[in-house]
Amino acid sequence: MSSKRQSLTSRAAALTLAVLVLAAYKRPDPVPESSAPAIEFLTDSFDLDGIGWMSEQADEFGVYLEVSGLRAIDKDVAFLFGGVRVHAGTIRSVLLRTSDGGKSWHESMPPVLGSELIHVAFSDRQHGWALAQWAVERPGTPLLFGSTDAGKTWREITHIERRSQGRPPRGDADYPLRMTFSSALNGEIELALVNDSESTSIDDSQEEVETLATHDGGVTWRMVRRETRTRSPVEPEAAQQDRGFDGTEWALGARTFGEPFDIRRFDREQSRWRVTTLPTHFQYQQGRVMTSRRSVSE
Repeated sequence: MSSKRQSLTSRAAALTLAVLVLAAYKRPDPVPESSAPAIEFLTDSFDLDGIGWMSEQADEFGVYLEVSGLRAIDKDVAFLFGGVRVHAGTIRSVLLRTSDGGKSWHESMPPVLGSELIHVAFSDRQHGWALAQWAVERPGTPLLFGSTDAGKTWREITHIERRSQGRPPRGDADYPLRMTFSSALNGEIELALVNDSESTSIDDSQEEVETLATHDGGVTWRMVRRETRTRSPVEPEAAQQDRGFDGTEWALGARTFGEPFDIRRFDREQSRWRVTTLPTHFQYQQGRVMTSRRSVSE
């Protein structure tokens, strides 16, 4: 009887130990379905002529990917656009393209010095446009690019300037609020007049907006209306969503400067969101953004 009691006691002790071990074991926090091992930037050295004072920060501390938005084409193809910067300001623009549903991203447009991409629009799967704007100290004249091969390659088209009064006077700038294209030829851009000078005829709550239209794919533009609007309130940065031409939903997670962020794509076949986490900090050497080969989960 004592032997049986001893056996039961040993089993109870073993069971208790197992429970304690399981209780002490912390299950890992949920992680994204996949973490992009790298973002492939263009390898050509980039000349910081005119803003070379930023290169010292870039060489010492690296650079950061700052994403302005997302544009979806279908379940496989999408774009991230914005700029590469240091704490002092923006070094150059960036346009990243994925063709595998967000698992990998590759830079598809030659960068524009001191600028960021602020709008990307597609009228169909093949025809796209991107607006770059100088972002050092104050905004400059927007520069329009176009693509006819689903965003694989891009060409410079023209500068976008207001049509009613010519080039902005000193202290003023034109800021594109919206860009849309309904076809490969027809599109519109809304320009808001930003006045940085002390004297202005417009109340702080109002802004003048000029709408330009094109009927030749962005080569030439004419003003179709000019109006004064109530200035839109500044909203906190939040997730941005877009729907591809095949109905696939994509979402850009809320971003914190310098921190990894999520790209989400809804898989309709499996009725669930697929999530990829992208890094934002990269080394910078000899005018090049160095691709990170490490997964952000490592």
